[in-house]
Amino acid sequence: LKQKKRQVYTSLVEGVSEAIKTNKDEIKLCEVKYSNSYITVHKDMWSDSLTKAMEYYIENEEYEECSKIKKLIKRL
Repeated sequence: LKQKKRQVYTSLVEGVSEAIKTNKDEIKLCEVKYSNSYITVHKDMWSDSLTKAMEYYIENEEYEECSKIKKLIKRL
């Protein structure tokens, strides 16, 4: 489960970063296994989601990721 959390938060950070650059309103976070359906996160939830990701990275002492997340939140 811990590995899945890392994948989800990595996807979130990368997705939001790309969406800001391309002016998108939502990101595809991940695909539901073999279904061609995606879990998406709308722009109005990015800040809260990034805050949760930052908590995860602080807990795991990955401060470089925290720095990226702080910058993304400021850009929202």
